[in-house]
Amino acid sequence: MVCLYHGDYGPADPTFDLGSASHFGTRGWMVDAILLKNARNIGEAEAIQRHLIRGESVSWCDQGYAWAEQDAVSWFYAAAFLFVVLPYLIFRIKARAKIALGAPTTTIDGRQRLTD
Repeated sequence: MVCLYHGDYGPADPTFDLGSASHFGTRGWMVDAILLKNARNIGEAEAIQRHLIRGESVSWCDQGYAWAEQDAVSWFYAAAFLFVVLPYLIFRIKARAKIALGAPTTTIDGRQRLTD
């Protein structure tokens, strides 16, 4: 079963009418127009038809890509930046600053310290 999302095909078109739409030239729709009754615009009707021609059953789901715009996702990106990216950048900047200021490159016991 294929789950389609209304939001993926744009806003509802008030002028869209399945009965008067002569899609694909003079042949009309390739599937029964009753199967397209939940379509709110031409994009949704074409998507339904495309999946029905492949022999897949179609249902409409509520969310679509709206999950990507939720606050939880934004907080996840902020946390990843704060706890992963930012400490890494600070560490790299400090390491380069030490090298640029002429910090010794040998350890206390006289061995050579590895640098970038």
